[in-house]
Amino acid sequence: MKKVITLGLASALSTMLLVGCGSAVPDAPKGEAHSGEIYKKHMTIEKVHKIVIKAGKEAGWKMTEFKSNAVIAEKIGSNESVTVTFDNSSFDISPSNSSLESAISDALE
Repeated sequence: MKKVITLGLASALSTMLLVGCGSAVPDAPKGEAHSGEIYKKHMTIEKVHKIVIKAGKEAGWKMTEFKSNAVIAEKIGSNESVTVTFDNSSFDISPSNSSLESAISDALE
């Protein structure tokens, strides 16, 4: 009986250890990151929304409002489109587009 309890306790502890270690989300590789952080404090999501749209238009993208926290960007003269989602602390471009990311990052700084 003592063996069964010891074995059960060891199994439970090892399971908790494996589950805890496996739940970590890995960081995106540096070369493939496609989101940016907004460093200005006290910026509302409405202000970020306006800046994202303006930056995209100035960079030659057609910006279509999709949601209060998302915009669909289409590159004028090409068959390229991406979705830009954002909040008051970061933005994400899916699929990744470095030129649009740079334009938005520069405008938000």
